[in-house]
Amino acid sequence: MVVLFEQKHDVGGQWLFDPDVEKEDPLGATKFMEVHSSIYNSLRLLSPREIMGYTDFPFLVKEGLGRDTRRFPGHRELWLYLKEFSVHFGVRELIRFNTRVEYVGMLEGNGVCGDLGNDLKWVVRSGKLDDDIISSGNGDVNDVDYDLSIDRVERNGEVVEEVFDAVVVGNGQYSYPQLPSIKGTYN
Repeated sequence: MVVLFEQKHDVGGQWLFDPDVEKEDPLGATKFMEVHSSIYNSLRLLSPREIMGYTDFPFLVKEGLGRDTRRFPGHRELWLYLKEFSVHFGVRELIRFNTRVEYVGMLEGNGVCGDLGNDLKWVVRSGKLDDDIISSGNGDVNDVDYDLSIDRVERNGEVVEEVFDAVVVGNGQYSYPQLPSIKGTYN
């Protein structure tokens, strides 16, 4: 079984535009801050569409209402391309949207750390994010709404644990600001 976990309500990662912006402390110097989107509304690609696509699924010009036919299209066109890719290759149906992975670890009693035998199994703990948009992205509304705040997870145990043969991590390293520590910057 292949499962993809996605914290957002749709595919696209950095290319999924969110108009929300940070209102206070835009550098996140005084508290933990989540970046809502790393792109801005008028963003256009710096590279031509010919080199932005996958070799087995070219990023071709699509005609139609609201489509951007320029060689250097706006961010929305690349996001639409990624959505089309996910549908074309059957990836979209494998995605659990609005789901956060809280823990990945080797299944206890299943070999020694570093033992890469065939019996090695992994535990993945995940839960639905408490969000205004709890949609699988294909029209289905999920019945269960998990709030993954630490207090609620510990109090109610509302998480799902599953066992997998393998785990691949795409951790969204650009979801949180990576700020240098420079003495006196925030004084």
